[in-house]
Amino acid sequence: MITPLKRKKFDELIPAVPTSDQYQYFWGGSQDVFKRILISVALLITFSLLYNRTPDNFWGLLMFLCAGLGGLYWMLGPVSTAIRRNTKLRSLSQCGFWEAQVLDIYLSEEVQSRQEDFDQRGRMEVSYDTQSFFNLELGDRTGYTTTLRVPMRREYKRIKPKQLVCMLLFSNDPKFRRVNKITTDAYLPQINLWVSDYPYLRRDVFMNLTRYMLSRDQPIVDIEDVEDIEDDQAEDQDNYYED
Repeated sequence: MITPLKRKKFDELIPAVPTSDQYQYFWGGSQDVFKRILISVALLITFSLLYNRTPDNFWGLLMFLCAGLGGLYWMLGPVSTAIRRNTKLRSLSQCGFWEAQVLDIYLSEEVQSRQEDFDQRGRMEVSYDTQSFFNLELGDRTGYTTTLRVPMRREYKRIKPKQLVCMLLFSNDPKFRRVNKITTDAYLPQINLWVSDYPYLRRDVFMNLTRYMLSRDQPIVDIEDVEDIEDDQAEDQDNYYED
């Protein structure tokens, strides 16, 4: 069951300014930070040299600003990457709250890299670096189904078939006859668990929305241990739905 949301709520759930979780996602490891530092140093040196050779006018000011921003690239790089990632969803016109069930659960593996080497006898040895993925097949009463595929984590073992899953779906069609393949974080309120790779959502806002949605009518499966539902029942329905 898909419930369309107002644009105001859409923008609140997928913010233009990256959240701390989104920034941390793109911060990366030590090698990623080191690469960004090298780029920052290169940009700072390049624009500083251009600034010294540019007359004291508009172009000189521009080179000065570019040198400053380039020197901060190691810190601002994750921000720009997260903004581009969020913009892909924010460019879509429609957003809907989807209540679904877990239909199936299975694991898969993907080859990340392939290495070839030779042993002492000159025979070639091939090794593969693989990563395990958790696949969650979801569906609702209307027959719509989709599969959420994320890197495997230990806490996902708590997920069972027929549990309720809440997430957002996106489309440029107001009636959601065609749904974009990009999916956001999935929230399982029965076990208070998030399933995602990139944290698209402001999770505090989405959890409040989920409590409201589950309190307004009978969900597609029985929900247990959803706390503080009564606090949200007084909120005006117009805060969430399209006119």
